Formats: sequence, structure tokens, C-alpha cells
Amino acid sequence: MPTSLENINDTIFDLLETSEIDDLSSRINRNLQILAQISLSDMVLFFSISSDNFMNFEQGYINIPDRPSPNIIFSNIFPPVFLPEIRNKEIKTPAEICAVNNELFNTSNLYKDKSIDVTPYKSLDEELNYFTVSLLAFPIYSSKKSLLGVIQLINPRNSTGKIIGFTKDIIKKLNSASKLLAIQIELEHQTNSYNRLLESFIEVIAKAIDNKSPYTGEHCQKVPVITRMLASAAIAATSGPFKNFEMSENELYSLHIASLLHDCGKITTPDYIVDKSTKLETPYNRIHEIRDRFEILRRDAHIEYLQKRLNNVDTKENLQAEFVEKVKKLTDDYNFIGKCNIGDYPLTDNDLTRLDEIAKSTFLRYFSRMVGLSWNEKKAISDSKLYDSPQEEHLLEDRPEQLKFLYNQGELTNLKIRTGTINSEERNKINDHISTTIDMLKDLSFPPELSNIIEYAGAHHEHIDGSGYPNGLTGDQISIPAKIMAIADVYEALTARDRPYKTPKKLSQVLSIMRDMKNTGHLDPDLFDLFITSGVYMEYAKEYVAKDQLDDINPEEYL
Repeated sequence: MPTSLENINDTIFDLLETSEIDDLSSRINRNLQILAQISLSDMVLFFSISSDNFMNFEQGYINIPDRPSPNIIFSNIFPPVFLPEIRNKEIKTPAEICAVNNELFNTSNLYKDKSIDVTPYKSLDEELNYFTVSLLAFPIYSSKKSLLGVIQLINPRNSTGKIIGFTKDIIKKLNSASKLLAIQIELEHQTNSYNRLLESFIEVIAKAIDNKSPYTGEHCQKVPVITRMLASAAIAATSGPFKNFEMSENELYSLHIASLLHDCGKITTPDYIVDKSTKLETPYNRIHEIRDRFEILRRDAHIEYLQKRLNNVDTKENLQAEFVEKVKKLTDDYNFIGKCNIGDYPLTDNDLTRLDEIAKSTFLRYFSRMVGLSWNEKKAISDSKLYDSPQEEHLLEDRPEQLKFLYNQGELTNLKIRTGTINSEERNKINDHISTTIDMLKDLSFPPELSNIIEYAGAHHEHIDGSGYPNGLTGDQISIPAKIMAIADVYEALTARDRPYKTPKKLSQVLSIMRDMKNTGHLDPDLFDLFITSGVYMEYAKEYVAKDQLDDINPEEYL
């Protein structure tokens, strides 16, 4: 350590080495020590300027043997100051003068200077059993000339230990040395600012994906919550499969960003597919079109009945019975189609046969189907004459204009979906959102320390048994963070009560489904067991799941 101004070379090296210290607080502390050593000052204080124009005491250093830095005392003596509020204050402290006027302040006899407020220094001297004589305060700036803070030094000494004033030579050296501190603070501010910008941009994307559909709620905001909880539980484990599991700060941050962006590819998925609550749904539920056809058939049956009565084809009683039977069959068939349209009802082979039989029923169409079609829809119709003139039409069918879309919208094809509401083309499009997510993330220039984001986000639909997508990875090929996100994604989706394609599930139902997914090779069994034993499932549920979904749970049943 240097002991005089002449012996400064070692201090220059010390200054350069401060940039290698990890956290800003420690770098500031080391810089303050060096400034004290350069000027042989007893004390150095640093006041930071916040973005909202507050001057705050940040750190202090006492260069007196056997005297620790009493930052708590400094904080009480120098409370935060709102700079616009003190601009017109008649008498200011040296730090306030620097911050408000952007000028250096130097005095060799503090208490004789009537132009300044010495109140804090009286308190300081009293607390430390000390006496302040000389004081120097000067502002430090960013490269863009914005005020970063104020440095204040007290009582410099000569080689014999006598208190002296701050000379021009000392001030020049202090100014030069403080520039490195200004650079380090500015870099830290810029890094934090860029990180906030990146994260806020990512959160905007996540919210946009959630808001794209009125039903997805806050999926992209809630998955990170569960992910963080389960990752923390794995890191904290002291026994079992995760006792040696660790994640660095960068890996945890990557997992957080990945969990926010895990569904960003859905921005290219049509809304009606994401939200498809019934099999006949496109932008609207087409069950109403089919109902209209049943209305026509019922009316036709009534007309036929009246005509037969008029022509005395049979007795009134027989004709009425025939009409009632037809109406009953139409009602039963329509109710059956309505049941098939709901994805919760799994179809059997007999159900598919019955749909085909119902589809054979016909009605007479009088008005042209070509009227009101777009040019693009007309292109799909090979024989427009059949659509123009009155024709018999099937009650259910896959019409040409329904098949022209990227995703099969044929009525009969969609009604014959065995389980759920999504047909194979739509399922492929939904699954494709992961490939789109990966492609979108690859286009973002993440720094090397965040390169894991793509793998974490891109693998959350992979399964332990290799049956997942997009790459069919097996358990050993999937990272633990990606497996964590897979559990978070499933748990949030199952506990959500705003999905149009399912009714809200009780917590016991959710955990039973996830247990089955574990047993069939979809979810990592060790992580799912940790999910239960650590209580993460309940910690999240108490905060984010509706109370009427919370039922009695015996955790042992799900292990």
C-alpha cells in the first residue's frame, strides 16, 4: 500500500485490478480505499445519484487503523435527498452543492465556512469522537456527462500525519483515479439497463402470446413461477437423486428467460386451433349449421306428414306415430352429434359407424352455394354447377371448400376425432410451435452465458420415453432444467380454469393425471416425486389455483 503521493505506482495497479472484482459494491469499496490511500485521507464517502433524482449515501471508508467503516452511522447521518427539492435551499451540504451545481467543493476549515450546512458533520464528529477540518467533494460523470455520484474525502494528511488541505496536485490525482470508478459504475448501470430491457422485451412477448387468446390467461407468466420453485427445490436437495444438482446464476437466469419464452412459437399458431373447444370449431362453433339442417329435416317431416294427411294416405294415428318416430330419431341423432362435438367424450367404433350412417341422410338445397363465396373458396370447387342449382345434400360431409384450408375443416372428419377436439393437421400445427420457438430463439443473439435458453425452451415437450417432440429425445438426452419446465408447463395447464376445451379440474385429478404421465414415461419420475415431496405443488396451488379446485390431498398416493 502506498504511504505518500510519490509512491503511487502500486496504486495504479490496484485501480486496474478493481475491474476484476465481481460485484459493484465491492468494486466501489476498493476504489474508495485507493482514493483514501492516494490522498492519505481519513475518510472517503460515496453518494450515488438514482434515476429518479435522489442522492443516496452508498458507501464509506475510514482510513484510520483499527476503525471499521461504520456505514450504518453514515446512512443515518446522510439520509436520501431529493435533488429538485433542495435546488433552492439557501445553505447546502458539500455533497448537495456538488450534485445540484455540478461543481467541485474544497475547504481547508469546514466549520469556519458559513456558506455551507455543517450539521451532518457535527453529528459525524460526535458519533466517531472525531474532528473534521478539510473536506473535498467532487462529482463524477458518465461518458455521456450525466451525473453518477459525488465523492467526498475528509482530512488528508502529509507524510508526518498532519492534517493538510486538498492541493491542486492531490485533486488532479483524485480526479484521474475516480474516472475508473465512474466507468465501472456506468458499465454496471448499462448492463443492468440492458438486462432490464431484454427481460421486459421478453415479458412483452410472453404477455402478447397469452393475450393472443382470451383463454390462455397468464400461462407464460405462471410457468416461470413453478419452474423457479421446482428448480430451487432440486438445488436445495441434500439427499436423493438431486443431492449434487447445482445451477449457476447464469443457468438460473437462462431457465427463467426460457420459461417466459417457451411458447413464443405459438404466435404463429391460429387462435382457433389453440382455443379449439369443440371439434366443429373454426372461428365459431359450426354445430349451429348442422342444427339448421336438422331443423330443415324436421320441417320436411312435418310437411310430409301434413301432405299424407291431406291425401288420406293412411290413418291419422299411423301418420302421427310415423311423424313422432322421425322427430325422435332426428332429435336423438342431433343430440348424439352434439355429444360427439365435445372432446371429453371418447368415440368408439360403433360411434364412428353411426356418424357415417347419419351422414347419409339428405335434404334438398334450393339456394346456390356459390353466392357469397370468396374467389379463393370458389377455386376449390371443381363443378360449380352442382353448387349453383338445387341439389340433394348430405346431412354431414367434407365439402371441397372445407378441405382447401391448411387444416382439414371437414365436418365429418372433425366429428370423427376419437378423443379431444384437434384433428391430425391441427395437432401437427400445434406441435410445430416448438420448432418455431427454437427457430425464433436461434435468431436472437443471446450472449454465450445464456446459450442454454434454446435447449431449455425447445425441449419442454420431449418425453422421457422418447415419444415427445420435436426431436424425440429420451430421458438421458434431456437436461434437468428442461425436465423441470416440462412439469411446470403441464401443471399450469392442468390447474388453469380458463381453458375452453376442458372443465376446471380438482387438484387431486391434476396430480393423478401427472402421476399417470410419470408412469407412462412422459414426465421425469424423480423430478415429479420431488415436486410432490418438496410441497412445490401445494405452494403454487395456494397462491394461484382457485380455492374450489383444492381438495384433500394425500401426497403418498402420487409417489
